[in-house]
Amino acid sequence: MSNILDETVSTLQSALPPVFAGLSLDELTGGAINWRTIQNARSNPDIDIPRECFIYSGRKVLVRRDPFLAWWRTTLRERPGYDKQRAGHGA
Repeated sequence: MSNILDETVSTLQSALPPVFAGLSLDELTGGAINWRTIQNARSNPDIDIPRECFIYSGRKVLVRRDPFLAWWRTTLRERPGYDKQRAGHGA
């Protein structure tokens, strides 16, 4: 595991409350994680966000910080995937 990725998750873990409204995700993460994108991913059967990341209060979706960040950590990488493509560009 990459240290910088783990530090990033740890920083968010310190900044976020243990449970928060999904609609506040954009603001709480400084735009690093977009709630609308997460909602789209939740509706996509090819993306497996664990159910334990979310609980409900009426119609409001609440995010459980620790399981959510554990899943989000699996989506991170240090370098964009296009770096490999660019290596031979212009050569």
